[in-house]
Amino acid sequence: MCCARVFLVLSVVMYIKCHDQRAEQGYPSGLMSVCPGSTKPATIPRSQLKYLHFVVQGATNRQKYTYWTAKNIAKDPRIDFRRKTLVVAIGYLDSTNFPISMILTNEYIRRGYNVILIDNQRFATVHYFLATRLMRPVGKHVAEILAILTRSGLDPTKLELLGFSLGGQTVSYIATNFQLLTGRNISRITALEPAGPCFRTLGPTERLESTNADFVQVIHTNIDGYGMANRMGHVDFYVNGGEYQPADLNLFPCTATCSHFRVLALWAIAVRNPEKFIAIKCNTIQEARDAECYKNKQVTNVMGLDVDVKKHGIFFLSTSKSYPFYLGKAGIKKEFAAWRRISDINDSNETAIYT
Repeated sequence: MCCARVFLVLSVVMYIKCHDQRAEQGYPSGLMSVCPGSTKPATIPRSQLKYLHFVVQGATNRQKYTYWTAKNIAKDPRIDFRRKTLVVAIGYLDSTNFPISMILTNEYIRRGYNVILIDNQRFATVHYFLATRLMRPVGKHVAEILAILTRSGLDPTKLELLGFSLGGQTVSYIATNFQLLTGRNISRITALEPAGPCFRTLGPTERLESTNADFVQVIHTNIDGYGMANRMGHVDFYVNGGEYQPADLNLFPCTATCSHFRVLALWAIAVRNPEKFIAIKCNTIQEARDAECYKNKQVTNVMGLDVDVKKHGIFFLSTSKSYPFYLGKAGIKKEFAAWRRISDINDSNETAIYT
């Protein structure tokens, strides 16, 4: 009996070795897995803190504050701390003046949020290795301002952080420092394609992690390029498997940069159209990569502000290849997985091909 079991185990191992191409070819480690010196301690001199800005965004106008004047945000006429407050962390080489900041924040303003944009462009428009290092002290100083604002009525249970790319990692430093300063958790973090380069080999205490807030939602669209594959939230959505996104035109694939930035459009649409992006739960990240979650007991969740915070796990989200991207209930059907709908060019059984 024992010999039979050993034979069975050996047979399974040999089958995997013979048929698992990943075991033979290796797994992708992603873009810039190791970044020399990026985790070394860093401080921002007091004379440089005047370049850390906080932009209060209103429906029709905005007001910019420096680190030194940010305590006055509590008196800004656009701010009412009885409402929810969103703090937005921008990405690498990003700016609060770019249109995408307005597009994202306008959706929150329509929902009645206070919106504060962190303008750390001075510290994020340097060599990428240095920028990742500087986000740690940036996060610390932003947390200091948020802690001051709590004394003026900012309620941590109504405080949310939104970060894209490098900003998706910066929010973790804001949140952990806020915990240290106040002893309280930020209510929610939404991380849009948190940066993988310089972060994917770090442990949970050095990057975004689910303990950073009461609830953490992560959206993945380019996990082997500019994003990262790790599960980092209570709910992680792997859009079309998370590796690459389908292109509008089949002849022009949506490569790393396109897939990375696709998350911005997806999130803006998800905020505007609640419960339209329906995802299905997976057992593993590999299942999500391969769109092989349909055989599981069907558990669904929606990407967006109306996500079910009690349904934790890894979720595969299928989209269409063009605006508005959402599939609704069709998204949980196997035949609607994006890679199955790229093209029907090879569906024919004809062997003679005329071009």
